[in-house]
Amino acid sequence: MAPTGERPDRTVLIALLGITGAGKTTFARLASGNEDLEVGHSIYPCTQDPQVVTFTLDNHPILLIDTPGFDDDSRTDVEILEDIARWLAQQGYLKGSDQLDGLIILHPVTVHRLGGQERKRTRLLQNLLGPNAFKRILIATTMWERVKDEDEDSVKRAVKDREKDVWHDLVSRGAKLRKHRNNRESAHQLIREIIQISEKYGKLEPLIQEELQKDPKMIRTTAGKSMKKDLEADIQRAKALLEEHQKGRPKRPRKTDDMFRTARWKEYKEWVEEARGLEKRLERLEGSMAKLSRLQFGWGRFFRGLFGSSK
Repeated sequence: MAPTGERPDRTVLIALLGITGAGKTTFARLASGNEDLEVGHSIYPCTQDPQVVTFTLDNHPILLIDTPGFDDDSRTDVEILEDIARWLAQQGYLKGSDQLDGLIILHPVTVHRLGGQERKRTRLLQNLLGPNAFKRILIATTMWERVKDEDEDSVKRAVKDREKDVWHDLVSRGAKLRKHRNNRESAHQLIREIIQISEKYGKLEPLIQEELQKDPKMIRTTAGKSMKKDLEADIQRAKALLEEHQKGRPKRPRKTDDMFRTARWKEYKEWVEEARGLEKRLERLEGSMAKLSRLQFGWGRFFRGLFGSSK
C-alpha cells in the first residue's frame, strides 16, 4: 500500500488519529473501497505500523495515513512515535516536500469515559501542532450505529461535555466536531471538508517543525517538555507502586516446602511476578526518558516528513 515512486504534486495527505478501536482502519476502507486493510476487533491494536491507502475523490488523489492507536499500553508514547519515524524513513516519507492537508481524529462514542492517557495524548498532539494548526483538524465521533435509540440523547450530552473539557482548546482554536455515520458518503464528506480547509488555509505547518529548526533537541520543544513532564510523573508513580509493593514482601518459604502444594509458595510466586512487572514498567519509562533526552536531528526530519516542509 505504501507508495514506491513519486506522488502527484496535488495529492491530498490526511492523517487518521484515534484510540485503538476508534474505527481508523474502517474509515480508510470505507473511503477508499479497499477491503484489504486489516481491521482490529479487540483491545489490542491491529495497526502496529502506519498503513497507507491511496484513491481518488472528486479528481483529487487522496493519501490516508492510518496511524497506530496511541493507547497501546505495551509501548510508551516515545516508542510509538519512534516506530512511526522509522516507518516513515523506510517508506521514503522523509524525502521531498510532502505536507499534510489535515488530520481527522476519530473518537468512538461507545467510550463512556476518557481516561488520563487520552487527555495526555490530546495535549501532546496540541503541543506538536501548535494552535495555528487546529483549524485543520476534524474530530469525528464514530460508532453511532451501536447506540440504542433510547441512549442517543445521553450520548450526545457526553460528546458535548468532551467538547467543553478534553477538546476545548482544539475546538476554541478552529477544530470542528463532526459525526461520522460509518458509511462511504460520510467518510467522503469529511475528506472533502479537509480539502476545502486546505484550499483556504494552505498546508499544515506544525509548531514542532519551527521549534526544531531553531533547536534540534526534541526535549526542548513544547511537545518535548510536555512528554518529559508526563514521563516524570509516570516514573514517580511507578516508583511509588514498586516501593509500596516491596513493603508487602512475603517471607520466602523454606526449600523443604512443596512449592506445588503450599499456599505460601503460591503467594510468594505471585508477589515475585508482580514485582517483576512493576520493575519492567519502571525500566521502560526510564528508558523512554533517556531516549527523549537524546532525540535530535532525526526527529526534526521525522516531523518535517510527517507534516511536510518545503524548506
